[in-house]
Amino acid sequence: MATCIICHLDIIESVDSFHECPNGHPTHTDCLKEWLLHSSNCPLCREPYSSQVIEDFKDFIQQKEQEKQETLESELNQEKIKQIEKIAEKMIFLKFVESIEVLMDAKEYEYALSRLDFHDNDTNSNQKSQNIMFLRGKINFLRGRYDMAVSLLTKLVKKKYDYPEGFLYLGKSYEALGLKEQAKWAYDRVN
Repeated sequence: MATCIICHLDIIESVDSFHECPNGHPTHTDCLKEWLLHSSNCPLCREPYSSQVIEDFKDFIQQKEQEKQETLESELNQEKIKQIEKIAEKMIFLKFVESIEVLMDAKEYEYALSRLDFHDNDTNSNQKSQNIMFLRGKINFLRGRYDMAVSLLTKLVKKKYDYPEGFLYLGKSYEALGLKEQAKWAYDRVN
């Protein structure tokens, strides 16, 4: 009784369908189908299978290749959709920031802060949270709440040390509170 060189189970001649490579190494037909998806050579001796054996499995191989291509295309499309969603999300956030800046220019500080509160609860992005924290600090500076500005901007620059605008408004807030050394420390970190 022969043994399949792929699955190592017995091949029962009257029951199992099987093929052999040119050197006589036997494999179950189903085992060989899967093997031929990866290589057209015998797994044991590396001798190429005959063109007749390859032809017998041509439709199966083509079907599997087509399924593989369709899966790959589907994954690529999903990745494109995710990238487009990220870009759209960033654009929406930039428009939101722009609307907050318009409110700051109009000195509508309370309304701007309430919109930031609403949006901050809706964000899970670290970058967005930092930008919202900066805007809160800046608004508090603009409305003369320098202590609140210092508190918020200090938290911000601890989380993201390379935030020049955060250090700028932190310095301005310290300066407004008469804390010249702290203001100098913050201004030194603007660049």
